[in-house]
Amino acid sequence: MRILHTADWHLGARLVERDRLPEHAAFLDWLIETLRSEKIDALLVSGDVFDAANPPQDAVALYFDFLKRLADLKTVQAVITGGNHDSASHLNAPRELLKRFDVHVFGHAGENNVVDLGGAVVAAVPFLRERDLRQATAGETITAVHEQLRAAIRAHYAAQLAACRQLAQGRPVIAMGHLTVLGATTSDSERDIHIGNLGAVGADLFEGFDFTALGHLHRPQKVASIETIRYSGSPIPLSFSEAADKKSVVILDTKGMNIQTLAVPVSLQLIRATVNRATLAADLQTVPTGSWAEITVKLDAPEPDLDRQVREAAAGRFDVLKVLADLPVTAATPWHPAGPALHDLQPRDVFRELLKEKQIEGEELRAVFDELLTLREPV
Repeated sequence: MRILHTADWHLGARLVERDRLPEHAAFLDWLIETLRSEKIDALLVSGDVFDAANPPQDAVALYFDFLKRLADLKTVQAVITGGNHDSASHLNAPRELLKRFDVHVFGHAGENNVVDLGGAVVAAVPFLRERDLRQATAGETITAVHEQLRAAIRAHYAAQLAACRQLAQGRPVIAMGHLTVLGATTSDSERDIHIGNLGAVGADLFEGFDFTALGHLHRPQKVASIETIRYSGSPIPLSFSEAADKKSVVILDTKGMNIQTLAVPVSLQLIRATVNRATLAADLQTVPTGSWAEITVKLDAPEPDLDRQVREAAAGRFDVLKVLADLPVTAATPWHPAGPALHDLQPRDVFRELLKEKQIEGEELRAVFDELLTLREPV
């Protein structure tokens, strides 16, 4: 059978308050056509369908419209798992109805998340939250938490592998997952899954599976140079750090276990450009018309109205989302825009900057704050 693997749609995501829904709609249109033209038998979506636990209604409508068109094909089964951005209960709400259309949804981990697709058997493992894996106890060390998390993740995958092998009777066995695998390349737009990345695992976790379809990291990549362990990556760039990435989906042909990637068409280009202040207008001519841009300007000294100057020089040819200053070390000041903007920071980063500013030795406070953040994870 032919299987298409994708992940990290992040429907409802925004970039510097710009709506990404048109880009997501273009991707889903392309995906439906690709499922048809490539004669795909099964679609695997490895987590982070939505960008937030309570996504906007237009994002939810886009998701259900896609599922309706998928069902209309009548030829493609689907397995959809939850990610760390998704609400498990939100994803699971229509699961019994969707199952009637060969769409299998797993918002949270269960004892047996195995799906028989006919030509292959899938361990549909969603994002494994810490509360699904272990019970916290008072006074435990970071090392103990680390060891317990990794052991629990390994035990879960071992149980899923055993269940799959028993059912498969020689057919290919595929793992899905939404987690960080050590050695893979990250970008700026991924949220830490566990405190200090304690849930990161090695590629050997997937030994015994014929193919592993991963989500969470947004750059398409093989893990540890292993052809059969893949992050499909997000279908659109979710931050400017991904502007140069070639977005794609993965197609697996289980006959011979042949693997190929298929490029996702770009509907809106993100550009990172560095320009000189002295030649600002001329340098900006290289930025493609109609793109969204992050512009870094090389300066000799701070210029308070730099943002306005860049936008005026762009003259509406493209949309300037961010303006950054590249100053000599002696000219840079703590408050200057050369530093990250507030919307670029995670809550953990802001708290650590506050402790630093107040000159508070806060190792214990940092640990408590990190624990509080885990309570904010969507359920």
